[in-house]
Amino acid sequence: GSGIRSSYYGPSSSFGQDQSDFIAFDSGSSPSKGVRGGNKKKKGKQGKQKNSDASYYAPQADDGFERSNATLNARQARFSGQGGLSDAAKPSMINNVERYMGKTVIGGTRKLNEEDFEVMTTKGTCTVLEKEYLRLTAPPRAELVRPEPILKEHLANLKALWLKPEKERGGGGKRDYVWFCSQFKALRQDLTVQRIFNAFAVHVYETHARIALEQGDLNEFNQCQTQLKDLYEKLAHDESEKKAGLKNEMEFIAYRILYYVFLSGNKKYEGGSSDMMKILLTLSSEQRADPTISHALKVRVAVAEFDYHAFFTLQDDCPNMGAYLMDYLVPSVRRDALQRIQKAFRPHIPVDYVLSELGFDMADEEDAKEGREWLQSCGCKFSDDGKSFLTKDSVLKDPDLTNKKSSLI
Repeated sequence: GSGIRSSYYGPSSSFGQDQSDFIAFDSGSSPSKGVRGGNKKKKGKQGKQKNSDASYYAPQADDGFERSNATLNARQARFSGQGGLSDAAKPSMINNVERYMGKTVIGGTRKLNEEDFEVMTTKGTCTVLEKEYLRLTAPPRAELVRPEPILKEHLANLKALWLKPEKERGGGGKRDYVWFCSQFKALRQDLTVQRIFNAFAVHVYETHARIALEQGDLNEFNQCQTQLKDLYEKLAHDESEKKAGLKNEMEFIAYRILYYVFLSGNKKYEGGSSDMMKILLTLSSEQRADPTISHALKVRVAVAEFDYHAFFTLQDDCPNMGAYLMDYLVPSVRRDALQRIQKAFRPHIPVDYVLSELGFDMADEEDAKEGREWLQSCGCKFSDDGKSFLTKDSVLKDPDLTNKKSSLI
């Protein structure tokens, strides 16, 4: 009888097991005697009995957690031997470890200075103006890199070609935006490998950013404006390049704010709000007073407060090329505005008023027609004469019209 009960409740001391390896989690009450031998097991937490033998329990530490020396020694043994803590603390036995740690490169263990970088910098000797962009898979060769005077000449040619109609650019009609983008990326690559970070480099990135923005290429625009941010910070401490290099800084700070507003509305991008807070914290009072930055900040407030009337008013009076970025905000702002108009005006409202509030130009027949088609695609119902939007009878949905512009991000 006792043998059966002993095997049922677990191994006993007669089987040669070290009972000190067992740790009790509840030692608040003294254990009752004779439970393992004769009492019947009860159900529930209160029914769990304890061994009366004091040696069965591990000593209790100051922190209230019970442990035994045997258990601690067993745990410590798991981290000994090959691959353990003592083995990991030994010096590395890898062959040529200093080579992999970078101790044999130029500069050795000391910090590289400007002279070291100058030695490693490629000095271009190529005199060919046009060059397609190819991603580097090996160290740049001087005979394939154009020096700064050649780059300046090519940039002037690219700007002149861009202003011409595509048919008059020559090149067999292949000088489209894809070709221009490749030429500008090759320009940027030659600047980078030669470590040219001056006002001319800023001019190259600004020009490419404007062309990319005009063509709706947000991917290239973002690359350019990201590099411009670093270039502006670098040239701010260079008195010889500061005046020419920072001439358009305010314009591109405004673009960056509008771009972050656009990203904040993208559910797939989680860094939009944090990027916006960073740039807001770094703006000085002089920068906030600039008309372009002030306009971008007003757009941010209008989008955050769902003020569609202020948003479309600001879009009509947008400086520089900010309207191209605001075009990407129009679909979401217009959709939210229509939902609020439907809830606020019952049972109907004039269609012309709705279209003007949603940013459509009612003086332009084509734009007004496009606006009516957009309202119908959203599920809006009109009166028999087509002059009123029946807000009470309409069930709104997402517009099914394809957007002419598409983001490349």
